[in-house]
Amino acid sequence: MSKDFNLPLTILLIISVTRFTLLSQCNGYESLCDKKYNEVSYLTTHNAYNSAQDGYNLPNQNYNIRTQLNNGIRAFMLDVYDFMGTISVYHGVAILGNKPLQNYLVDIRDFLQQNPKEVITIILECYVDADDIENELYQAGLDSFLYAHDSSSNWPTLQQLINWDQRLLIFSDKDDANNSQNWYHYMWDYMVETHYSANDTSDFTCDFNRGNPSNDLFILNHFITNNTTGTGNANQSLICNSNPFFINRVVNCQQEKNKFPNFLTVDFYELGDCYEVLNQINNIPAKVNTLNDPELLIYPNPFGNRMSVQFPNNSAPYTIHIFDIQGNIVKSKYGRGSSAKLCKGRLAPGQYIFQVQTQNNIFKNKVIIQ
Repeated sequence: MSKDFNLPLTILLIISVTRFTLLSQCNGYESLCDKKYNEVSYLTTHNAYNSAQDGYNLPNQNYNIRTQLNNGIRAFMLDVYDFMGTISVYHGVAILGNKPLQNYLVDIRDFLQQNPKEVITIILECYVDADDIENELYQAGLDSFLYAHDSSSNWPTLQQLINWDQRLLIFSDKDDANNSQNWYHYMWDYMVETHYSANDTSDFTCDFNRGNPSNDLFILNHFITNNTTGTGNANQSLICNSNPFFINRVVNCQQEKNKFPNFLTVDFYELGDCYEVLNQINNIPAKVNTLNDPELLIYPNPFGNRMSVQFPNNSAPYTIHIFDIQGNIVKSKYGRGSSAKLCKGRLAPGQYIFQVQTQNNIFKNKVIIQ
């Protein structure tokens, strides 16, 4: 009798512990679960659809929205138009690339269905009506995920949004929702932003642009716009997305304006140190492994002209830095996957520190160049 009683109890305990573990993950981290929506920072892609992977010319991103979702992007800026009778996304001129909005909404729906502990935000620059957006969301099967915020109430926590399965928040710069569309939030009732027209890093300030400074949500626009085309610049993005420049600007604006930066809006998010900045703002410590980490495989070591690197369980973007013994970065590489190849280039023979940073981990090892 004791055996029969203990077995179901043990199974129940395992199920309960498993369920607690699953429930305790919110956008990937247990520590975010009890934070309100406006107390969390989200890595946000500017012109998220405008990607080289989807064949757009003059892109703002290398990877498309499906890849971005898998890489940890949780907020997306979309420009929405009616293009020849189809609700579509494009940047300014359709000839540079355009696709139906429905394509990307289906990607988001699939992700939400497959990842029940994730909260997604869409920020619309809208040239169509709220009714058009509603129709698109319903066609994509996203209507059940929509959250409608009561402006007289506090924002819910991420865990509450997950429990309610209302994990999609929509904001638009067009204020034309009817009474039944309370999920369609006019963004300038809730948000304030910094300027979005920087042509160089020297143009960045913390000055507010649109929105009331007292609004709960803060968009920190952090991308460089090409003077001629108004599109992204990968070289400039690498500079402004890299630390210490990026983290210094975020911290300075947070302190100067006394506002928590909710949406870190970038171009070419895989370049630089975007994940490091996001985790620092969300107070999520990176796992730093010790030197000669056995999980980081570098071969051959010592190496001559070329070396190969493997690091575990990672298909998201990575950043590789090689430091000299004085701690200076002497070589860097950015990519995506669980392995990389590097050339010696102009590095002098000697001992160096090799570091790989992924979204959640930092791996370090010593290397010798012959």
